[in-house]
Amino acid sequence: MCGILGWVGRRTGLPNQEDFGAALDLIRHRGPDGGRLWVDDGVCLGHRRLAIVDLEERASQPMQTRSHVLVFNGEIYNHRCIRSELAALGHEFSTNSDSEVLLCAWLQWGRDCLNRLEGMFAFAVWDRQSRTLSLARDRFGEKPLFFHCDALGVTFASELPPLIRIAGKNILEENDTALAQYFQFSYIPAPKSIFRGVEQLAPGAWLQWTEDEGISKGTYYNLRSEVDSIETNRGFGYNDAVGELRTVLTTATRLRLESADVPVATLLSGGIDSSIITTIASEVSTSKIKAYSLGFPNDPEFDETVYAKEVAGSLPNVEHCVVEVTEDTVRDGCDQVLDALGEPFADASIIPTSLICAQIDEKVALGGDAADELFGGYGVYPAIMMGATMPSWLRSVMMNVPVSSNPALIKNPKLRAAALFLKNLKRTPWESYLSWRTYADHSHLRSMNLASAQFNETIDAKQFGLGDLKDIQMMDIMFNLPNDMLKKVDYAAMMHGLEVRLPFLDSDIVKFALQLPEEYKIFGSVRKRILKDAFSNVLPRSIIDRPKKGFLLPIRSWFRTGNIRQDLKNLVRSQNQFDPKECDRLLHEHAIGKYDHSVFLWSIYVYLKWKSNLGGWVKHKAPNHFSVTTSEHGFKEIFYQ
Repeated sequence: MCGILGWVGRRTGLPNQEDFGAALDLIRHRGPDGGRLWVDDGVCLGHRRLAIVDLEERASQPMQTRSHVLVFNGEIYNHRCIRSELAALGHEFSTNSDSEVLLCAWLQWGRDCLNRLEGMFAFAVWDRQSRTLSLARDRFGEKPLFFHCDALGVTFASELPPLIRIAGKNILEENDTALAQYFQFSYIPAPKSIFRGVEQLAPGAWLQWTEDEGISKGTYYNLRSEVDSIETNRGFGYNDAVGELRTVLTTATRLRLESADVPVATLLSGGIDSSIITTIASEVSTSKIKAYSLGFPNDPEFDETVYAKEVAGSLPNVEHCVVEVTEDTVRDGCDQVLDALGEPFADASIIPTSLICAQIDEKVALGGDAADELFGGYGVYPAIMMGATMPSWLRSVMMNVPVSSNPALIKNPKLRAAALFLKNLKRTPWESYLSWRTYADHSHLRSMNLASAQFNETIDAKQFGLGDLKDIQMMDIMFNLPNDMLKKVDYAAMMHGLEVRLPFLDSDIVKFALQLPEEYKIFGSVRKRILKDAFSNVLPRSIIDRPKKGFLLPIRSWFRTGNIRQDLKNLVRSQNQFDPKECDRLLHEHAIGKYDHSVFLWSIYVYLKWKSNLGGWVKHKAPNHFSVTTSEHGFKEIFYQ
């Protein structure tokens, strides 16, 4: 797990090593164990290392052969299996790293190696002989990768600040469509970025640049094609499927636990997903496992440690560590987290996620993310399915029923659910999905002088289908999961040099889950049915039966009476992009409970905080403690401490 950056261009290009050293320093947090640049005519590749597999210096990057150079962020969990296959084909290895396996796999199979990789990754390979750069990103988008193309070549990095430092004013024109999408969804979906001149490489995609032909792009993995190629349920009865799920999830967890040369911890929220991963890890690990939980001792509404303690207490191989925070701690941590965000990203749960990641002693932790997408855990799924099965006349009638302007204030959970259902019921399942995943409507955007974005620019609506469970799951896996959930985990963890591995995103589990019949996942009012049944014999009943609860922040109350309300007012008054009077109106409507504007207000706050950091990234200077050597193949290497 690391941070990467690079620039390739025409041979006459002479990379400014000071600029690249400063850019590399901007992702020091992703790789605190060392940094290095590899320089040749028209090429500069950089890497910050978080040493996890083969801790020796020999495994450092950029990694090179006589003809190719690799910079790689991520982990290849099945690298030992691939190593054996490559060794049988005559390849020799000088390290025990997955990086060397990846480089040899590329030499052997080229882009065809991508479908052999079980892991999370974003990497670049430079072919010196053909002067070809190849970029690739993992199937589901666990690792980020940004790139900027112009007439001079291609610049890429794990985060935006290094690109801002290298390209500067050449890329700093904001993308209005991307900005509108940010305010609608609280994140900017790939392939766009906040800047017109920068894109995100999409999950399951590759990019190639050559000096003569420029850029070409493609995909090696498509979820819809993958799902269409498998038979629903493979003939499993329900009990067989339960047993198979236990087997494949145990295998995936063991693989992620054992493919590390450092201790591995777990994140234990007290929910079913992280409880399952912690339980499996404790069973397959040969040493004691640390499980970390975040506690809110002064806020019972947010505190879930009673459940986490119950799970950990039933596992003799687990040492439970509770990180206790208060609302003041969270508020104080907001600025630190937001100052580290290289792009506007307004999922507020990144704050508590970062707070717990900051306290983890280990370099690797296992998490439970993606289980909701795979096994039907979100309440929006049955709501969209119910709307899709309604006769058109009934849907039209229901859409005209007056609804509460602020369902969040309704105390009764059933009435609140009904109000949310009516609020998000639209003409088609596609429109309902967008409504559930959107936090700002056209009136919000117009009030702040923002144009409405066309969602179809990001995802082809034809892929959505007719609104059955599998369609909704695939939309979430292709759209919301990589752009929100996975990005949150990556940013929150890598701010503190922590790698989070997600067993539920094993490719075999994704295929298994999406081939299951609907009723195996949602049965009556029970969501994640098969997941709960598969582990009901090892988890406390209180964990199985408790309703889903997100990793939340009290931003609703903050924008009514908290200090952040005044902070937002001050930020808005110090700029000329948004109308302060409109912001005051939104704050007033929120304070009196007319509407719940909390997510939209938080998005404005995060965006303005991000914008205030741009100048610092453009002017960032690297520490001067570096040394220059010549590599064994005669190329310049610059080492940063």
